[in-house]
Amino acid sequence: EFIRMNLAVVYIMNGQITEAENALDCVVAFCEDSGAWCAGTPAQVFSGAILIAKGQMSDGLKRLEDGKQELLNSGNILYYLTCEYILGKVFSKIALGTEPISLSKISKNIGFIVKNVPFAGKKAEGHFKKVIEVAGEIKAKPILGRAYLDLGLLYKTKKRKDQANKCISEAVKLFEQCEADVYLKQANELLESLQ
Repeated sequence: EFIRMNLAVVYIMNGQITEAENALDCVVAFCEDSGAWCAGTPAQVFSGAILIAKGQMSDGLKRLEDGKQELLNSGNILYYLTCEYILGKVFSKIALGTEPISLSKISKNIGFIVKNVPFAGKKAEGHFKKVIEVAGEIKAKPILGRAYLDLGLLYKTKKRKDQANKCISEAVKLFEQCEADVYLKQANELLESLQ
């Protein structure tokens, strides 16, 4: 079930919401039947990303925010980092305008929009910095590189070129060390666009 859980996280990161939901539902069903909640808790937490994608933004955000603390308290550092990273991505997409907010989403999520949209860039930055701090401590290079890359993109969009350059350069180094070629290519292209 942990493999299925990790697959669900990959689906979430790739925007494959239906596939992610199906995988998470299987994990939760297994955990309910067996009582083995070590995989079920992260599955319930990451279902917050599914709720956000389906337009239930306040409920999804609450599930992710509450769940990340539960993951941290239980010592599940890698899932905690993943949750922080997902939160960073959610707010980054809103701040960068890559997460279109339709009229129907606006009407269903007025409270969320008022409380979060004006501060989305700052919130994304905070979540990415938390990932960088904790991932740096435990030397989790792949997620550390992704957080640096996304923070660099956020800085680039906000016209903070020096900070963007620093973050993206760090991402390049980390992706080289991990031999993460796809992310390395993205980071190098983004770095070149700053020149």
